[in-house]
Amino acid sequence: MTAYLITIFLSLLVAVAELFTKFQDEPFDVIRKWPALLYLFVNLLISCVCLYILTKTDIFGVAGEIDQLKAALTAGLGSTVLMRSKFLKANINGKEAAIGPEFIINVFLETLEKSIDRNRAMERKKMVEECMADIDFYKTKDYVVTTILASSQIDSPETARELINSTTEIAESPMEDTDKSYALGYLILDNMGEKFLKTLFHDGNRDRFTR
Repeated sequence: MTAYLITIFLSLLVAVAELFTKFQDEPFDVIRKWPALLYLFVNLLISCVCLYILTKTDIFGVAGEIDQLKAALTAGLGSTVLMRSKFLKANINGKEAAIGPEFIINVFLETLEKSIDRNRAMERKKMVEECMADIDFYKTKDYVVTTILASSQIDSPETARELINSTTEIAESPMEDTDKSYALGYLILDNMGEKFLKTLFHDGNRDRFTR
């Protein structure tokens, strides 16, 4: 029983770490979505099957605690390797595809990523519209660039140049002023995150930048 608990713990730990690494924007939201739960369950199931096979075939022996620990470690960590294996590669519609367990895992992860992106897109839209609704783009753009460059201590000339160029492109675009303000909001969000966007135009200075 202890061997199975160790196997379950290790397989879930490795699977959760993989999900967190892939979805860094909302890591703790990931494991509440059904594709992630299914992915964790499949990891757990495969690891338990591996442990069962290892103990029944007596590869490590089952007499002592050390032997069972070896089997549990192999099954718990080996399930991830097994799920990432591919038997061969095929060219489908000009794209290289792996044939094997990895193909199924990639489908799970892509489904999860799309689900997160859709939810995240709605949250970002609401946040930008709330923060930038009455903000004048032309009053704000220089302040935004200066504040981001100064507060984040950006040392890379390329990063600074990209920020300035993006702001200039928004200014020169044929968009309406409101849309330019929203585009600037997304630029702030991408570069500095939610907290920075929400506090950039606070009560003390917001009147300076409103239309």
